[in-house]
Amino acid sequence: MKKFTLVLGFTLIALVALAAVGLPYWFGMEAEKTYGAMLEQLSSSSGLQFTGKNYARGWFSSTAETVIRLPQIPIEFIAQHRISHGPLPLDRILEGDWRVTPVQARIASQITLAAVGKQQLLNLPPLSTETTFRLNGGGTMRAEMSPIKTTGAKGEAIDWRGMSADMTFDRAWHKIRFDALMPSLTLTAPEQQGDMTLSNLSLHSDTQEGIAGYSFGDASLNVARLEFGNAAGRVGFKGFVLSSTARSAGDNVNLVIRYTHDEVQVAKERFGPGQLVIEARNLDAAALVKFKNEIDTLTRGNLPPAQAGMIVAGKAMELIAVLSKKAPEVEITQLSFKTREGEISGKGKFVLDGRKRDIARNPMQILTAFIGDLELAIPAAVLKRLLTPQIRQDIAAYRQSGALTADDVAHLGPEAMAEIVDRVFPQYLARNDFTRLLIEENGVYKLRLSIRQGQLLINGKPWHVPAQVALAS
Repeated sequence: MKKFTLVLGFTLIALVALAAVGLPYWFGMEAEKTYGAMLEQLSSSSGLQFTGKNYARGWFSSTAETVIRLPQIPIEFIAQHRISHGPLPLDRILEGDWRVTPVQARIASQITLAAVGKQQLLNLPPLSTETTFRLNGGGTMRAEMSPIKTTGAKGEAIDWRGMSADMTFDRAWHKIRFDALMPSLTLTAPEQQGDMTLSNLSLHSDTQEGIAGYSFGDASLNVARLEFGNAAGRVGFKGFVLSSTARSAGDNVNLVIRYTHDEVQVAKERFGPGQLVIEARNLDAAALVKFKNEIDTLTRGNLPPAQAGMIVAGKAMELIAVLSKKAPEVEITQLSFKTREGEISGKGKFVLDGRKRDIARNPMQILTAFIGDLELAIPAAVLKRLLTPQIRQDIAAYRQSGALTADDVAHLGPEAMAEIVDRVFPQYLARNDFTRLLIEENGVYKLRLSIRQGQLLINGKPWHVPAQVALAS
């Protein structure tokens, strides 16, 4: 009995030792399969080309290289990987990394920007990532890029405070969450070329693959501040947010796109806050996925730009014809832009109803299938402000022609100019190709645009191309 127990003990020890030695090799084979599947998934979903090279599988760890390219652009990224095999990354443990949670693999990567041909590129620090594949096939990724502060040969300066990103994904890469943050970027050019400052840029995406392979969920871009320009003029944004939400509705997609900003600065003028909300409904999910896949395949080819453009245009017409069978609609539910003279607002809705038409065979039927309405409301004070530069320009022309003397111009103070603007405002409204279409209601000028049976109506009347526009075309 003791002998049997001793033999059994040695057998168990041998099996454990064999497993300890053999499991990393088996996990190495699984890690290679997972690595290949990851590259294939990233290539199909990102629009980039991920090509695996130089995979060398060892017992406890492997190495690999990935070339990442953006089609039609002569640059590429080179990723060098060190893949630690599971279930316990023994190579890392031997180096003092005591994270002993069982995993399928851990991949440490260094991604650098490389040139294709003779292109000269910035000497940016590498992007460091660590990807962990859990035993169930899902995983996480952490990416970081170090700050950089440098000055070029011509005096251009870059001050970048680095970036970080996190991503989680399931085994099939159907459910993906992504978050990235870039604290600050400042670009300064010498003399009068200008500069650019960007602070607290963040990206967020939380999507899950649904009907027909379409990715539903939420995405957003947030920028705390963006400012650029030179001494001649500057433009700035504060509190910029662009977000989208995609939800399923049977076999269709309903989209909501939101844009907001706290403030926009142009030279010394400040505007805001502003917002725009657009909702798109009844979009055929399968048609959208098919179109995306076809365009991705096209961009990976080497067709001449002119030929590729013609193919894209043809595919777009096919997409419109298919989408029209579901009568998709686009509605502007909120449009608001505040100025110191008042608020510009609007709303609108457009529908492409091709349920009783064969747009695929006769694209001209789009003209009668497309119907909609748009309304804009602009305060009179805003229009006066917009037309004042033209009035001043005409006054300067009158002076040059001798119609006004220097003494007349000298007496045109703020009050006198405001009185002139009020007096000639109706004439300038009627003269401008846009403002002449507006109708005044209680101090607010409105524009109502309608499309019916291929005809454009402005405030209920058919619109005709102005003579000067027609001649210019």
